[in-house]
Amino acid sequence: MLTVTDPARRPQPAPFLLQQRAALLTNLPLTTEQLAELFGYLAPRLAMQGCDHSLGHTRCFAAAQGLRFEPLRQFLGQHDGTCDCAVLARVEARYATIL
Repeated sequence: MLTVTDPARRPQPAPFLLQQRAALLTNLPLTTEQLAELFGYLAPRLAMQGCDHSLGHTRCFAAAQGLRFEPLRQFLGQHDGTCDCAVLARVEARYATIL
C-alpha cells in the first residue's frame, strides 16, 4: 500500500519549474552557496548602515571571495540589482526558490 511519504506519491516538480531553475542558474558568475552568502553578507550591513545606492558592499564581498566584480555587477544588473539594497530586495527574491 502506498502512503503519502512513499517516493512514488510525492509530487514531482513541473517541467516548467525545472526549466525556470535551469534558466536562473545560467550565467551565474558565482556558486549558489556564494550567492546565498552574498545575501547574508548584505543584510546586516544594510540594516546597520543603510544603502548608499552603490554596490560598495557587494564589491567588498566579491573581493573577499576572490570573485571578479565586473561579471558579478553585470549579472546583478540583469536582475535589477543596481545597488546593494536592490540586490537584497530584487535578486534575493528572484533566487530564493533555488537557494
